[in-house]
Amino acid sequence: MSTKTELLKYLDDNFGNYVSGEKLAKELGISRAAVNKAARALRRSGYKIYSRTSQGYCIREKSDILSEAALESMITTPCRLKVFDSIGSTNNYAKTLEIGETPVVIVANSQTAGKGRLGRSFASPADTGLYMTLAIKPTFDLAKSPFITIATAVAVCHAIDQVCEINPKIKWVNDLYYRDRKICGILTEAQTNLETGRIDSLIIGIGINCFPGSFPPELEGIAGPISDDPNAFSRTKLAAAVVNNIMNMIPNIGEKTFLHEYRRRCFILGKGILVHPLSGERPIKARAIDIDDNGGLVVEYMEGIRMRDMETLSNGEVTVREID
Repeated sequence: MSTKTELLKYLDDNFGNYVSGEKLAKELGISRAAVNKAARALRRSGYKIYSRTSQGYCIREKSDILSEAALESMITTPCRLKVFDSIGSTNNYAKTLEIGETPVVIVANSQTAGKGRLGRSFASPADTGLYMTLAIKPTFDLAKSPFITIATAVAVCHAIDQVCEINPKIKWVNDLYYRDRKICGILTEAQTNLETGRIDSLIIGIGINCFPGSFPPELEGIAGPISDDPNAFSRTKLAAAVVNNIMNMIPNIGEKTFLHEYRRRCFILGKGILVHPLSGERPIKARAIDIDDNGGLVVEYMEGIRMRDMETLSNGEVTVREID
């Protein structure tokens, strides 16, 4: 960890209490001048570090500033961190980087060109959401790639459980819902090597609506925040929990241990849906039956020439509808 990261973590662990510069220097193995320099750097980043002669340094107010120092102190897997106040798209930025053995985590306070599935945009207002990308060089082959989005959905649910103390549900294949509103979208992109059959880089984009924000009119009644209270939880802690959970799940991706929970959280099973063909043809009425062992959605068609036919969808889009 950097000096300012270690100082931030130590002061946060002693929240509300002054710690002398002498003790901080001894605990962190640095000089008192280095302690003072790190405190000044944290203040420039927006942290309210208080200091008093003969008493030392103290954090007395919790802040939700997204910073490399705060994230580094909470993420348990070694990674390269990039934090932006604003960026076009965290996924697009990840594609400009060389991804090696060390994962890259990109976090932004807002996006001006956020990406959703099927070429759509993803609304990314400032200060109210969490927009992040985890870019890795995986060791598994293409056959396991369909599980990435599913495993990520479960990992993000776990993170929201841990930090926000709510129980989100999943809408196949990549959306998380709470209080009947979409709170999270996931966009997974991969750059593959056809000769080796391996994925050269895997880019996992995650957008979470944390607090009330400004959404475009077309999302009215569709998207919503995790909490109406802007101080309900820390976005930094949520970002770190997301990264930790995903990185813990990926090494065992082929074991599919996440499928049982994915099925349990998938709220569309047993309900009427509309299947939207990627060809752009009109939606087809169906019923969502199950999630198969490869993560596909098993549906039974309810109209037309395919009435009562069963099919397993490996991609595409569905919407929930009332059964006539």
